[in-house]
Amino acid sequence: MMDRILLDALVTGLPMIPVFLGIYTVFRLREDFDLTVEGSFAAGGAVTTVTLIAGLHPALALVAGALAGGVCGVLTAGLHLWLRIPVLLAGLVMSIGLFSVTLHILGTPTRSLLAVPTVFTWFPATPGAGADLRMSIILAVFVTALVTAYAWFLRTEVGLALRATGVNALMARSQGVNDRAITVLSLFLANAMAGFGGGLIVQTQGYADVNMGIGTFVAGIGALLLGELLVRPGRSTVLRIVVCVAAGTLAYRLILVVALRAGLPAGDLRGVTALTLVVAVAAQRHLRDAVGALRARMTPDPKLEGSTR
Repeated sequence: MMDRILLDALVTGLPMIPVFLGIYTVFRLREDFDLTVEGSFAAGGAVTTVTLIAGLHPALALVAGALAGGVCGVLTAGLHLWLRIPVLLAGLVMSIGLFSVTLHILGTPTRSLLAVPTVFTWFPATPGAGADLRMSIILAVFVTALVTAYAWFLRTEVGLALRATGVNALMARSQGVNDRAITVLSLFLANAMAGFGGGLIVQTQGYADVNMGIGTFVAGIGALLLGELLVRPGRSTVLRIVVCVAAGTLAYRLILVVALRAGLPAGDLRGVTALTLVVAVAAQRHLRDAVGALRARMTPDPKLEGSTR
């Protein structure tokens, strides 16, 4: 029973790691909110679906979905930089507009991938392994490759510039960093990863749906906060950032799988997501207060030190 729950959490959670890593890029590294991911996630899945049906190689279909998501992020950056619309509002506008775009791409609210080759049919079956275990291994290969590339990028000069603008944009600009270009890059990267995750999801579940992106941003924030409770990532520690997002994503999916296995109706999962977000925020606040109080106790009082001299 426990093996079944863990496999379900892996199959549903692994494709979401790139998506939530993209959300982390804007939410933590840039300290902003980008709701475009809800639209780019669905758009990436839709592009992957139609290209698969057209006969494109499944791996190339994933690339096409990622590029479609990245274009959505660039459009959001354009609204922000050239029309001076805040990223939060620009992302909201894009997520609303992308619903219609995704519907036109699919041609119908739901598109099936039944009998269409996917990444899972291109890999030979593993002897003695069940379907879900095999699917988890293949998903882990793709996700690991993408996460490794993401971690390498953050260690490059451009990646360091991206992180520096989130910490102190004024200081980064004084060092010659083009903040406008970094904004475009960060939104492109975040939404490209969302599109990639959408492509993995449609190949995992065997269909694409125009509503598949709804609630992705809130779920991602909840998973990130949950991951930060499990792993305290530092801005300069790329490995801990990746582990934080992966741990939070899988823990969040595990909570949902356990809730379903306990008999909770699927329609109540949004309530579980909202509750997870509330608990994570409250726990982080209490943990921060506790750490602050502990540091205050450990820091000597200058007045007392002066009186003893």
